[in-house]
Amino acid sequence: MMPVFNGIETLELATNSLVQQSYRNWKCVIVNDGSTDGTKAFLDQLTDPRFLIIHFETNKGRPAARQAALNAAEGEYLAFLDADDFYHPEKLKEQIALLEQFPEVALVSCGNACYDANFNLETVRGCGNGIPKTYHFGAKLTCALRTSVVRLALATTIPFNAKLKHAQDTDFMQRYLVGKQYISMPQVLYYYSEFVSVTGKKILKTYYYSLIHHSSLLKHAFLPNLKAMIVTIGKCAFTALVLPFTGVGFFLKKRGRIPTPSELEDYKQVSVKLDIHGKA
Repeated sequence: MMPVFNGIETLELATNSLVQQSYRNWKCVIVNDGSTDGTKAFLDQLTDPRFLIIHFETNKGRPAARQAALNAAEGEYLAFLDADDFYHPEKLKEQIALLEQFPEVALVSCGNACYDANFNLETVRGCGNGIPKTYHFGAKLTCALRTSVVRLALATTIPFNAKLKHAQDTDFMQRYLVGKQYISMPQVLYYYSEFVSVTGKKILKTYYYSLIHHSSLLKHAFLPNLKAMIVTIGKCAFTALVLPFTGVGFFLKKRGRIPTPSELEDYKQVSVKLDIHGKA
């Protein structure tokens, strides 16, 4: 699924990264959430029949766009791609292979590398050890929904929270995963526009919606979610106090680590294949 609002500058790269997948048996539901910048015209000229386009006449927000895509999805597995991000060419193939190998696993995520406005890698995060583990309410998750592939039959039983303008993907993933096994792959297979799209205001809003998320889960696991709310309040206060003096980059860099030489070399090869720097 791909929700998009005014994404004309990055849509070509995102969709091309799907077309270039070594795994060919995919279908992409793109929901245009009332864009006004040429996104509709770009989507309407896509000729690959694997793209299914849904247009909203007005902007309804990302939760509504995600839900529309979920309702329209078909097949056995569901992957996620934001319109300003892109995939490694082997992403779907490697993740689906693990889901086929481990039928008891409900979700497979991968590492994501975060890039800046010039498509230079800044950080890497979300890499796991590739070993299945079980998620329980309140446990810390290092993976993200955007990097994941899930089982569609399970996903359709979990609606997106329409109250969450931000972090609805994290809320969805935690409710989807509770009591189920998941795998975090060590490989970087997703490229995230974090240093382009994330602002200080967005970070603070994410903390606010995180509080709403954890408050809704208090009835399921009171102490872990109460602890998470207290920690979130502390983080929000610290960020609001320090942000004017440090800038958003300070906080974004603390979220991940420096890319390794092999990750940078792999990214270089992906850049050539997708002509990334030609689009910078």
